[in-house]
Amino acid sequence: MRLGLDYSAARPGGAAIRAAGYDFVVRYLSDGGPSLPGKLLTPNEAADLRANGVSIVSNWETTANRMLDGYGAGVYDSNLARAQVLRCGGRADRPIYFSVDFDATPGEQVPIDNYLRGAASVLGPENIGIYGGYWPVSRALDNGTARWSWQTGAWSGSNVETRRNMHQRIGTVYVGGVACDVNEAFTADFGQWDYLGDQQGNPNPPKETDVTPEQDAILRDIQIQLRGPGLKGWPQLGPNPDGGFLTLVDGLAAALDRIDELEKEIEKLNGDRNGWPWPFSVVESLIPGKN
Repeated sequence: MRLGLDYSAARPGGAAIRAAGYDFVVRYLSDGGPSLPGKLLTPNEAADLRANGVSIVSNWETTANRMLDGYGAGVYDSNLARAQVLRCGGRADRPIYFSVDFDATPGEQVPIDNYLRGAASVLGPENIGIYGGYWPVSRALDNGTARWSWQTGAWSGSNVETRRNMHQRIGTVYVGGVACDVNEAFTADFGQWDYLGDQQGNPNPPKETDVTPEQDAILRDIQIQLRGPGLKGWPQLGPNPDGGFLTLVDGLAAALDRIDELEKEIEKLNGDRNGWPWPFSVVESLIPGKN
């Protein structure tokens, strides 16, 4: 199970997120206004997250009940959402979650579904996700207006939507001094930009792969250990002539080369291998009859 964060008040930074044990974030594609300056995902933030091995998932949210504005609002918002994803280096073929950030009633599901249909007319039905409590999430999945689901513990009671891709826990943690919500991923593909399952030639890839989320996290850690923070090498090992710093493998190769050089220097100092090694060979040369 992979653990991630979502946040809106400020940006903790990719290094702090990784250090705290999280490896993905759900980030907002809309400006929360002057009271939430950290809500909007920016190109610089996205680059920092990727450099630290943090996966990004897209979510669009303006006001809590925006989806009640129906089909036209879904068309308008999804166009802006896709443009923001592309500005931040994301992919147009990845899903975007749209928020029902209130306790929606069954009667309010009609405009919610219409909003999602409007978004689907722009992004494609396969790229539409919904965030919310148990009931609007389940109804959207049942009605086919959302293919992806991010359930929050709020407004859910004890109900759990087993088809969910992510689940937002109740409660707050602080990472890098920023208040964050914690999320669990329940499928290998939960909408993250760097998922590659749909780039292997399969037009309809399964959401699950042979690699579990735990194995994927381990592979990411191994990659960072081998290639350094941001995959740009380790400053402790020195600069790379081609730019950046030496990786662990480069550093090992450089160390072996240096050891080889030192061995050759020792051979020169030792001189004749049949005699005493240096510096004892110097003492030997001073003994009468040894010359």
